[in-house]
Amino acid sequence: MKNNHETIAIFGGGSFLAKYAIEKLCKAGYRLKIGTRRPWALNNIKTIMGSPGQVEIIKVDVFNPESVKNLLKNCDYSINYCGQLFQKKITFNQLHSQWPEMFAKISNELKIKKLIHISALNPAENHPALYMKSKMLGEEKIKQNIENYFILRPSLVIGNGDDKFFSSFGAMAQISPIIPLPFSGSTKFSPVHASDCAEAIVKLLKIQNSKNRIYEIAGSSNYSLKSLIKIFLSEIKKKRLIVPAPFVKIQSYFLQYFPQPFTITPDQILLLQHNSIPTGKFPLLKDLGIMPKEIQSVFPYWKRWRTFGEFNKDN
Repeated sequence: MKNNHETIAIFGGGSFLAKYAIEKLCKAGYRLKIGTRRPWALNNIKTIMGSPGQVEIIKVDVFNPESVKNLLKNCDYSINYCGQLFQKKITFNQLHSQWPEMFAKISNELKIKKLIHISALNPAENHPALYMKSKMLGEEKIKQNIENYFILRPSLVIGNGDDKFFSSFGAMAQISPIIPLPFSGSTKFSPVHASDCAEAIVKLLKIQNSKNRIYEIAGSSNYSLKSLIKIFLSEIKKKRLIVPAPFVKIQSYFLQYFPQPFTITPDQILLLQHNSIPTGKFPLLKDLGIMPKEIQSVFPYWKRWRTFGEFNKDN
């Protein structure tokens, strides 16, 4: 590993997606200042990833300008992974719109060479889901407040058995004979592996003579929600009844208060009514020289959801 003497500030360092980027950035030789609300939860990163002194874990409050400046101080690049699927004490507008504005302004003030912001695929100001509206507003704040940025719009992100999407369905399949399907399950996704998202970050940090671009981060194949669930259930060798839930929007007003894996909010129902596939209007992973992994690459990690895990007699 070669030390390139450049430092990156990462906000939202405790997220699932950030974990994959941290590993690749360490291997690329960058020094990392990782900001998180819960630094104690990331202590193992310093020993598992990187060389001694390469990774610094810092507690950060993204709504406190001085806390943000402390993380960005003496950094060359900044990356924002902060995001949430549920509104709780912090609203979508606060985290996805107001925070990116502060992030971009302070990054610009401290002369950060390049800012990378993680958004979502197909945001729009007129989108019925508050989540997507806030993501679009956040992108606009980035564009307005810094000179050199890249915005990544990922579709459904999958990982090595650690993504929330399939983990939720896996947990549900353990305890329920029925898998409820919002509406007809025809909504399409382009699942992309978290490591491909991370590779895009590494490429964009190195790229020259290019800035202020949006990339659609998606896999090479599209799947309906129903087909994804069927593939998953087949791989974990569990026969479950997939039942359309035509009244799920009404039910979600109650289910939003349920524990995982049954939690679903009205806003998520609105999200599930819109495709998450590339528009063709923006560059893709292939334009960065990255060949996206197919969904089959994560099949071995799904064995954890089989009865007796990978020691299932049918393996």
